[in-house]
Amino acid sequence: MPASPAPFCKIDVGDINVTFVPDGYIYSEALPSFPGSTPEMWSANSHLLDENGLVVMSLGALLVRTAGKLVMIDLAWGPHTMEPALRADGTSGPKLKGGALIDNLATVGVKPADVDAVVFSHLHGDHTGWIVDPSTSTERGDEPGRALFANAVHYLSQAEWDYWTGLSPDEPGPRPSGEQLAVLGSRVSFLDDGDNPFPGINVMATPGHTPGHLSLVISSGDERAVVLGDAVHCPIEIQQPELSFVVDVDPVLAQRTRAHIEQELLKEKTVAAAPHFADLVFGRLMPGQGRSSWHFPESQVFTPES
Repeated sequence: MPASPAPFCKIDVGDINVTFVPDGYIYSEALPSFPGSTPEMWSANSHLLDENGLVVMSLGALLVRTAGKLVMIDLAWGPHTMEPALRADGTSGPKLKGGALIDNLATVGVKPADVDAVVFSHLHGDHTGWIVDPSTSTERGDEPGRALFANAVHYLSQAEWDYWTGLSPDEPGPRPSGEQLAVLGSRVSFLDDGDNPFPGINVMATPGHTPGHLSLVISSGDERAVVLGDAVHCPIEIQQPELSFVVDVDPVLAQRTRAHIEQELLKEKTVAAAPHFADLVFGRLMPGQGRSSWHFPESQVFTPES
C-alpha cells in the first residue's frame, strides 16, 4: 500500500498522554532527499513511497499532557504551501502543505491559549510555522505580529538560537522567517542537555541536523518515548546508517547522532515518537540479526470525538 501522511495518533507513556496532531505533508524525490541512497534501496522500501514514487513525510506537532500541563513539541509548517522547484540537476524540490494544526487541535479540545509551553526540537521552517498568529502577521521581521500560543513559554537550545540568529538573512534553506525569530526572541527560554523542564520530560541533545537540535525523552514508570524531531526523518535512516538528509547542517555528526538514537530506541519499553514518519508516527525499533526492524501498531490511530 502506498505511503500517506499520518493521521491523528496517540499513545500513553505511563500516565503521560502523547498525541500527534496533523498539520499537512511533505512529498519529495527520494534520491536527492537522502544522499547516499540508491534506487535499489528505495525499491526494497517502497512502502515509504507514494503511488508516484515520492517519499512521504508527515507534518504535525506532538501534544503532551503531563502533570496538568499542556506542552506542544514543535509547531509544524503553518498555513502555507510550497510548490516543487526545479533544480539545476533536473530533480525537483519538495512540496510542503500545512495549515490544519489549529483546527485539528480544536477537535481534541485544545485552543492555543490553553498551551503552557512550546518546546522546539530545532528551528527549521517546517517546525516553526505557527509561532506567529496569522491574523496579526506582517511578514516583516521589523514589525512582528503576535505569538499565537500567547500564554506559552517557548523553549529551545541556546546553540540553536545562536546559529539561526547569526546567519545572514540571505542564507538559503528551510529557515525560520525574520518575523518568527522576532516573536520568538521576546519569549524564548533555553534548555540544555539533561534538563527536566516538566514532569516526565527530559532533554537529550541530538545535534547534527542542526547545531542545537534537541530530542526529548518522555518517561513515566518504566515506560519511555524518545521524540526524534528531525534527528530521524524516515525509518530508512536507522536501517541504512550511511544515509544523510539533504538539509543536515553537519551530515557526519547527524549520522553519529542517529547511531546513538538507535541504541536509545532499542532499550526496553521504549517507543519512538517520529512526527515526520508516514502512516504511523509511534513505533518500536526491534533488535534483529545484523539490522534492527520497525514495528508500528495500528492501535495508535484514533478519530477525535468532536
